Amino acid sequence: MNQLLPAEYDLVRGASNYPARLAELRNPPLRVRVRGAFEEDTRCVAIVGTRRADPEALEFTHSLARELAVAGITVVSGGAIGVDAAAHEGALAGGGATLAVLANGFEPPYPPKNASLFARIAAERGALMSEMDDGVPPTNYWLLRRNELVAALSVAVVVVQAPRVSGALSTAAVAKRLGRHVFAVPSSPWDSRGEGSLALVRAGARICVGASDVLSVCPPGRPLGGFPEAPTHLASDGTIDLDDDERLVLGALASKPRHVDELVRSTEISVGRVQRALMVLLLAGRVDERDGGRYVRAPRMR
Repeated sequence: MNQLLPAEYDLVRGASNYPARLAELRNPPLRVRVRGAFEEDTRCVAIVGTRRADPEALEFTHSLARELAVAGITVVSGGAIGVDAAAHEGALAGGGATLAVLANGFEPPYPPKNASLFARIAAERGALMSEMDDGVPPTNYWLLRRNELVAALSVAVVVVQAPRVSGALSTAAVAKRLGRHVFAVPSSPWDSRGEGSLALVRAGARICVGASDVLSVCPPGRPLGGFPEAPTHLASDGTIDLDDDERLVLGALASKPRHVDELVRSTEISVGRVQRALMVLLLAGRVDERDGGRYVRAPRMR
């Protein structure tokens, strides 16, 4: 039996399907190659960092990407080992989409260690993207160029762990120039692998300690199974029949506004599930939204 290969196609500057966000670059690529399923989305978030990340940073990256994917966010990264690979893996683990922007051609895969990951991305829920023809190896120029594309395609960039000299910082610099949101994960001051991240914080980057920080500027997208519709299932007394997550979130709310982070801690369910429950409750008129990503229980009508 012949296995179907992921689709490959070019996006050419000036064509109707060329990503509008790439066109914002000073020197947009004339064309980019795509392998897999790519659709430009305003809910793309880049997660980047060092290839030599410590285990805790990799675990955080995987969890962050997974929760963003559950919330319908497309995770973008550069296909390298370390933080990039953990971001792609986390998005796939969350059942979401991920885009790997490469600094080389699709074949042969580089780095070779990520060959199976690239195959999964293109075949499952996502795509590979590159300006290069097959056989072209990565160079310093194309690595920096890849970072530009990663920043341009995203509404926000999260730097998880980056030393003082790091390609992730060049991604953040392009993102800032293009008006994208820049986040940095705080690092221990004695860990040289995080010196660049701390420098971003001192320069005014937003602090990221969880998915809710990113979701505060990048609203949840369409999770697997679709965006929640206004509930139509009624209990015997005519009220909305809520599921377990929705009851937990509603029970954690009162007249005082509570942030999503507080709801995650008090309900002990993931940020993606809290966000989905909040959306249903908002549509049902059971919850009101306040500034700063905070929510209150809506007053009941008599």
